[in-house]
Amino acid sequence: MPRRQEWQDDIADALKGERWTLSGRDRPVKVVPLDRPLLGRVGGYFTVAGYIHGLTPGEMETELGLPKGFLRWGARIYPFLRLPNYSEYAYELTAAYPDGLSFVAWAHDPNYPPGSPIIHQWRMLPGCTVAVDPQNPISVRPGRRFDAGDV
Repeated sequence: MPRRQEWQDDIADALKGERWTLSGRDRPVKVVPLDRPLLGRVGGYFTVAGYIHGLTPGEMETELGLPKGFLRWGARIYPFLRLPNYSEYAYELTAAYPDGLSFVAWAHDPNYPPGSPIIHQWRMLPGCTVAVDPQNPISVRPGRRFDAGDV
């Protein structure tokens, strides 16, 4: 099977409809606990800064459908240094759908409850990561609010 041309990848990215940018509220971000070691690359689930703007770590935990106590020491927000290519991620609906699936209590990990139906989420595919700046993540202490203007 012939490999796709670079221009075909560019068209596919444009048609996917993601309105991401590398600054401000539409910038993809990864939320992790503040007490974890600094990272240079991230994978897994991510959202965009605007969806968590104005939230405390505790509110992020609830709205993103994270385990209780996951962000008890605060949150570290990693803005992406580049936008993911369409072949590196999957759209996983909103945080109301743990693991991108309709919530059925008996079939899901009870540690990951449904989050907000208005916070969209994406997942980097297995083996795919994106660079983040390990020296300049945004730290949000417990009780403080995240400002998406900082990204």
